[in-house]
Parts: sequence; C-alpha cells; structure tokens
Amino acid sequence: MPGLEGVDQHPGHLEAQISLHLIFFLWGYIKNIVYAEKIRNIRHLQKRITSAIEIVTRDMIHITWQETEFGLDVSRATVGAHIENY
Repeated sequence: MPGLEGVDQHPGHLEAQISLHLIFFLWGYIKNIVYAEKIRNIRHLQKRITSAIEIVTRDMIHITWQETEFGLDVSRATVGAHIENY
C-alpha cells in the first residue's frame, strides 16, 4: 500500500500486534492486582489470580482493543513517526 512502506503489511500482522498488546495489558493488570499484597503461600496465590481474572470485564478488553487499534492506525498514518501522547 502506498505510504505504508515502513509498516509490515503481512496479512494477520495487525491482529497479532493487537493480540500481543492485549495479552501484555491483561498480564500487567492482573499482576498488579495479584501482588498488591504479600503472597503467603501457593493457595493464596491461586486465590489472588482467580479473583483478579474474575474482575476483568468484556468492556475492559474491548476498550483496550479499540485503543490499540487506534494507536496502530496513527502509527500507520504517520508512517511510524514519533508522536507525543498527552
């Protein structure tokens, strides 16, 4: 595609980038909740992980997906130029 010389245009690449961003977001979010308190033992860790996963909503995932798509759209439109986010 014209104007996207610096962007990998392999089919599925965009979806892979979005999926990876979503995985990193979820891992970071869950990790912050799980380790917000000192873990006493493996059972406590399992309970904290389960509780953290249960509070992730479909809306959280959807909004993260949209924000990631927007960021990638901006990156494509600017051909990867640096952009300040405020």
